[in-house]
Amino acid sequence: MNEVDVKLKELKELMSKEDEQSEARRMEIALWIRENKTEEVEKAFRAFMNEGLTEIEIEIEDIRRQFDDEDYKLLPLAYIAKHYFGKSHAWLSQRINGTKVRGQVYTLNNEQKEIFNKALQDISKKIGSFHIY
Repeated sequence: MNEVDVKLKELKELMSKEDEQSEARRMEIALWIRENKTEEVEKAFRAFMNEGLTEIEIEIEDIRRQFDDEDYKLLPLAYIAKHYFGKSHAWLSQRINGTKVRGQVYTLNNEQKEIFNKALQDISKKIGSFHIY
């Protein structure tokens, strides 16, 4: 595996992480790509980006397929965003819908999907325990 492939593999692993260290490393790799811009690097980077976009499109379609419009309207997204993620309703909606934010499409990473699924289970249990006497 050549150096550009190693860098792009590392970059892919860093893409779903939001911590400062990962962000700094992504910036280092981006700088390396700019400084070592050869035809080979450019071709590999273009393929990397296209693959990433395809993965995002597939992920967004998977999420959308799981919710029909009526089910989606039932979800208390503002509550889930605030209580489970400490974020805004807009933040969660953008990630579920694959909305472009500052030129970049964000989706839920694996850890966030687990949190979202746990939230749905918790809410389901709470709703299931309600009774009118």
